[in-house]
Amino acid sequence: AMKAAVLNLPIEPSLGRAYLVPYKGQAQFQLGYKGLIELAQRSGQYKNINAGIVYKSQLISYNPLFEELILDFSKPQDEIVGYFAAFKLFNGFEKVSFWTVEKVTAHGKKFSKSFASGPWKTDFDAMAQKTILKDILSKYGPLSVEMQKAIEEDNQDSTISTPKDITPQEANSLDDLIGHQNENKDAPNNLKDVTEDLHDEEEKTLTDENKTVLEDTSYPADEVPDFDQETGEVLASEGNLFDNLGDLI
Repeated sequence: AMKAAVLNLPIEPSLGRAYLVPYKGQAQFQLGYKGLIELAQRSGQYKNINAGIVYKSQLISYNPLFEELILDFSKPQDEIVGYFAAFKLFNGFEKVSFWTVEKVTAHGKKFSKSFASGPWKTDFDAMAQKTILKDILSKYGPLSVEMQKAIEEDNQDSTISTPKDITPQEANSLDDLIGHQNENKDAPNNLKDVTEDLHDEEEKTLTDENKTVLEDTSYPADEVPDFDQETGEVLASEGNLFDNLGDLI
């Protein structure tokens, strides 16, 4: 009753806005198709919205590809073969759906916990229209906060699992987030410093080694002996020759 009061829908079976259905010893809120239409009208986004019964004599054709349902309402109301739901928005978007009695029955048995009792037994036609209307509104129609709440509450009777909120219970504080960002910003600088230190050390080491090698292998330019460029043989210079002769004498 409180849920219906929040949605401002009267709980009166004859009005078809909302119902209270007993389930496991408790009163279960159940939305009616007229209540869903009323909530859609309150949103101000629906130009036309309706749901109804389709009789065998009135059904001309239905094309599910382009959602074209053709009915002849001048024909008498005989055997019920299905139900329809349709809406049109002010922006021109529209949707039409048609379900056979067999499809509605199979859906109710599969997804409604209270299919064996309550309005499914006392007012099957109304529940069938609500089921189809809720289906197309949930999938294709813009939903106001009231409509979302009503559909959510009505789904409590459904065996379909309700999506779970996986948002973390405790979010990081702003200070923590800023701290992590600063750490991330400092990381490249720290890495750069370490890289520069390693580079300087390596350069220093290589320079020292090269310096040592150059000192050990250096040869004064004025003492470089002449050599044959083809054979590589060292040639004796004139100065060296006379020096050698002097030594012999």
